[in-house]
Amino acid sequence: MTDTNEPATTRQGTFGAALMIGVLALLSIFPPLATDMYLSAMDDLARALNASASATEMSLSIFFFGLCIGQFIIGPLIDAHGRKLPLLAGTMLFCMTSLGLLLVRDVTIFNALRLFQAIGACAGMVVGRAIIADIYRGRKAAQVLTILVMLMTLGPILAPFLGSLLLAAFGWQSIFVCMLAVGIAALFLSMALIPETLPRSDRQPGAMRKAAGTFARLARTPVFILPALTVGFVQAPMFAFITGSSGIFQGVFGLSATEYGILFGVIASALVVFGQLNSMLLKRFDADQLLNRGLPVFAACAALLVTAALSGDFWLIVVPLWFTLGMVGLLTANAMDAAMRAAPAAGIGSAAIGALQFGFAFLTSTLVALLGTDSAMPMVLVILAASVLANAAWLRLRGLNRSAAGPRGSGALHVSAGE
Repeated sequence: MTDTNEPATTRQGTFGAALMIGVLALLSIFPPLATDMYLSAMDDLARALNASASATEMSLSIFFFGLCIGQFIIGPLIDAHGRKLPLLAGTMLFCMTSLGLLLVRDVTIFNALRLFQAIGACAGMVVGRAIIADIYRGRKAAQVLTILVMLMTLGPILAPFLGSLLLAAFGWQSIFVCMLAVGIAALFLSMALIPETLPRSDRQPGAMRKAAGTFARLARTPVFILPALTVGFVQAPMFAFITGSSGIFQGVFGLSATEYGILFGVIASALVVFGQLNSMLLKRFDADQLLNRGLPVFAACAALLVTAALSGDFWLIVVPLWFTLGMVGLLTANAMDAAMRAAPAAGIGSAAIGALQFGFAFLTSTLVALLGTDSAMPMVLVILAASVLANAAWLRLRGLNRSAAGPRGSGALHVSAGE
């Protein structure tokens, strides 16, 4: 009899590994599915809940906050109890809360359910990164992470357009029916196709109890926290776009819900295009080399976007926005790989990366919402600031690695930040 508690990846062929990555990608689209798909339905949702627009929009920021704190729960759980059981529990929580969101008509209860929906949604992301770290090493890990990130971007591309179609045909409730259906499908696929990749001998029974101390030590470890911060700052522009784009393109430029959904998908397609470019580049360069060269380009694109936004011209904003978000697709997996290489355990490392990522998402979303979307400037200035901070964090890491590699350096830093 096969021991299902031992790693199953050695028994998987190429086809089985491809299926596993596909299911992990499906699980990872829960967050974009639960955020991007209902953007065009905000007005209808506010009326159904008898709530103000701001109270309804808070459901987006609350979801990001839930994704942040959920990482601190899921990460230690998967180091203590293996990957699969916490994954299934989180997916079930996502399904149950999606059902609840269909039924409630009070904005306070709705927003509370969104918090728990987010905690369930983050399980797939944390477990996915941990499973890849369990199985793959070096450049191969970065390549697989890139595939996962590219598949994940199908969510942001398709979700707004699908949401606008469902809204027009069946009303806002159908959007949450779709979330529930995807959750149920992912639950059964996970049961069938996701292996347990953490042997019992490698589990850390006290991981939950020690979690706070472990997170604190990681926060004080530059070789980990600097690339993890780079991940958060690189992805922050995507969340600024998610929060601000509806008000800008529907409110300022007058696009309909369907036109906005199409435009959102077109701009988000840059994530896939540049993700594919990253896969090609990883055949010649390692992840650190691509970060060294790509981060300055990222900041330059963001600076061009700010200049374009001053004109107030639709196309002058859309084109540099496409390239700026494209750089997010190119850089994210490489920064994740750099941080995961420095993590003492895959689960806790993945959780810390995700917590920073969605902590920044919460802050970015709230900042853009508070500054308003009467023009594109608040959104693009937040994007520029994030790109500059991403460069600063990575340059600091490179400086530390140069010191460690010097005549007196011990070489103890594990992330090369190679030239």
